[in-house]
Amino acid sequence: MSARAEAYAQDGVVCARGLLDAGWVTRLRAAVDRAMAAPSNDAMEFNAEGEAGRFFGDMFMHRRDADFRAAFFDSPCAALAGEAMDAAEVRLLYDQIFAKMPGTPRRTPWHQDGPYWPLSGDRLCTVYVALDPIDATSGAVAYARGSHRAEAFRPAPFRAGADAAARYAQSALPELAAPDPESLIAFDLAPGDAVVFHANLVHGAGGNKSDRPRRTLALRFAGEDVRWRTGVSTFRRLRKANLADGAPLSARDDLFPVLWRR
Repeated sequence: MSARAEAYAQDGVVCARGLLDAGWVTRLRAAVDRAMAAPSNDAMEFNAEGEAGRFFGDMFMHRRDADFRAAFFDSPCAALAGEAMDAAEVRLLYDQIFAKMPGTPRRTPWHQDGPYWPLSGDRLCTVYVALDPIDATSGAVAYARGSHRAEAFRPAPFRAGADAAARYAQSALPELAAPDPESLIAFDLAPGDAVVFHANLVHGAGGNKSDRPRRTLALRFAGEDVRWRTGVSTFRRLRKANLADGAPLSARDDLFPVLWRR
């Protein structure tokens, strides 16, 4: 096991400096800007009506945009996920944009990613790529070290009053309280730096108080132990795969292809 994998197993999060070069950053910034200018049916505006700034999200861009698909198939992100998770193989799960524009007070709530997904298994992670300089003033994500080894908690809505909030409230999982401040770690990131973190790691972020955008790309990956989990109502887009309970993702190679093998 590499030092990076050991740190990931212990803390649930590691930072990879300079993962993507300037060419990749330029390419993906342009792709994010295109997506923000022409949102898809999967896009989300997380700000409440009339709230300052813009907090934008979109997902599954790789299914319609060659540059986002290249981020999965041609960049070193899948290999980073495989190393961190100490996996035998890594499959594509989905991608997601999180863009907080200057002067956006809306925070990202404390949450885990795993409870939103119709999946089970330990080898589930995100490679979160910075496309702009990120620090505490622009909404750097804070991670609760070691929280990936604790229980799962109810999904949190990113926007109060959204339709999803009512669905999440029906979850039998306990509500998540704010993590112990002593457990938190955040990274100042340069464009091209990446953070890889476990799907059950508790994390959240403040608003963007700076005068620069905070554009990021989250690439979601699954290892060989991941199985389908029915009865999860919180992520409708993934549920369209229509797999049987306990099925491996290899049953839908068309949606979840292998990107990396040890």
